[in-house]
This record gives sequence, structure tokens and C-alpha cells, in this order.
Amino acid sequence: MNDTAAEILRVSLALRPEARRIVGADAREVAFLRVVDEVTGRAGYGECAPLRGLHAESLDEACEALEAWCDGACTLEELPPSAAFAASTATEMLDGFGARPCAAAQSAGFFAGTAAELDEGEIARLAGARSVKLKIGRASPAEDRARIERALEALPHARLRLDGNRGMSLASCIELLRGIDPRRIEYLEEPIADPRQLPELSFSTGMVVALDELIVDPSDDARALRAELAHGGKLVLAWVLRMSALGSLDAIRARAAEAAALGIPQVVLSSAYESSFALRVAVHLAASLPNARCAHGIGTAAMLSEDSCAPALPVRGEVAGDPLPVPFAEAWT
Repeated sequence: MNDTAAEILRVSLALRPEARRIVGADAREVAFLRVVDEVTGRAGYGECAPLRGLHAESLDEACEALEAWCDGACTLEELPPSAAFAASTATEMLDGFGARPCAAAQSAGFFAGTAAELDEGEIARLAGARSVKLKIGRASPAEDRARIERALEALPHARLRLDGNRGMSLASCIELLRGIDPRRIEYLEEPIADPRQLPELSFSTGMVVALDELIVDPSDDARALRAELAHGGKLVLAWVLRMSALGSLDAIRARAAEAAALGIPQVVLSSAYESSFALRVAVHLAASLPNARCAHGIGTAAMLSEDSCAPALPVRGEVAGDPLPVPFAEAWT
């Protein structure tokens, strides 16, 4: 990194009580990278926040890798994904990424509570979202069914995205969804353990699917299965691109291009409960992807009780495309 200087700031962002059971922690441990062009004085920033269960690297390991990258001891391509996401965002900001306003991005709502917790306040918060994501497969089948039915009743304007994180069997998932109107379900997000059974799940429920975990998998087998599932064009509605698990902004763009080449109608950008800085990065990235004109998984700012910048809260179902802010601006002076 010639003619540049870099520094790392580590912070702990407290989560709201209702979000802690979903994230599995009381706070999000995050590192922010600042890269300064010593010739022009311009600065770029990136957020590194590996999440247990999603990323193989810890925050300590990601920060060590970023320090090596800052010292020129490794390339961007050699960084673990969460570190590559941060480093590429910072370097692209030096070249103008995020400097100007862009189109707002649609945001999917996210509800993490029980059926009883979908009260008037939560209904009001989700009122502008045309897509609302629920987690399934973590509670009992009765609790999952009650949550789905309550959401369908309370949010008649929305279609549901049901994400099971590969935690269910084919039979249990089919039983859970028995009798639910497929028109109210936007897609099933890889809810079953074996993705090769997704065609049978779709046939049995009448619901289309989105690929998630299969998109992060870099193996040749996963690539072949993605192509196989895309054949015919009716099973897979979307690919969910978990940004910081894929790596650099260019790696995310490459996966979006792969989806387009296979005829997948949509790519959905997804966060990992990062701060509002990363959510705003997603808005700018979405504006540059021709197959990203859909609601994205960026409606999680309300889960944080502390944030790195102005919270990226959706307004009428959209997150504004404001220029990228400086995360923790007061800390760098």
C-alpha cells in the first residue's frame, strides 16, 4: 500500500435484548479500518465484523490479517472474507465509491420475536416493508407455525421470506408449511439440510426458493449444484449474497454476475448484523448491480442499541442512498 496509511479501531456495539437470542451474543464486536491516501488526504473506511456460525475467522484473526495487508505482507485476495470486505470498501472509497448519493434500496423487514411479540409497535415498524423475513427451524414446530400465521395475519401487505439456515429436514419443513398459501410466501431460504432436496420441497409446498448457504460455498460441487438448480428457471427466485462472507466488493459483484448468467432473476444483498455503515455500503453496492432491484436484507439497524453512524433505518420500506458516512467520526480526529 504505497503512499497510504492505515489504522484499525475496535469497538463493541450493544444489541437490543430481543436481538441477542438471534445473534447469540450481547454485543457485536466490530473493527473499523481507515485507509488514508497521504498524497490527496482522502480517506476510506471499511467494517470488519465476522459472526460466529457464518465466518470461519474470528475478529482477532481478521484484524491480524488486516494488519498484514496494511503492511504489504499479503494481498487483498489472501484476506479472510470479513477482512476482504472491509479492505475493499476502504480502498474503493479512496477511488470515489459512495462519495455521491445513489438510489435508495428497498429493505426487507426482519422480525426475530415470537408470535406474541408481534405487537402493535412491531407491526408499525414493519408497515412499509413489502417483504418480511422470519427465521424458522430454531423453535418448536408449533411456535414456528404460530409465528408464521401471526405474521400473515398482522402484515397483510407483505410477503414472507422464511429462512431456516439448513436446520430442518425435508419432512419437517413440508409439515410446517402445510396449508399455507404459497402466494403469501416470497421464498424459502434454504431451510433444509440437503440443498439437493430443494426441488422436492418446492414441488410439495408450491413455494419457490432462494439459495443462501450454497452461494457462500466456493467448491466446484456447490457451483455445479447452483447451476443444476437454476435449470428450467422456475425453482430459484433469488440468490442471497452474504456480503462479508463472500469477501471483497468485487467478489460480491462476481457472484451477482454468476447469478445473472444462470438466469436467476434477483440477487439479495444480506448483512450479518453489522453496523449501519455496512448497511449503507450495501445500498451503494445494490445501486450498481442490475439484478439487485429487490428488497435486501439490510433492515437490521434496529437490532443495535449502539451504532457507528446515523442508523440506516428504513423509511417507507427503503434505506436512503446518502453518501457513505465516516464511522465513529469523532474517533479518528
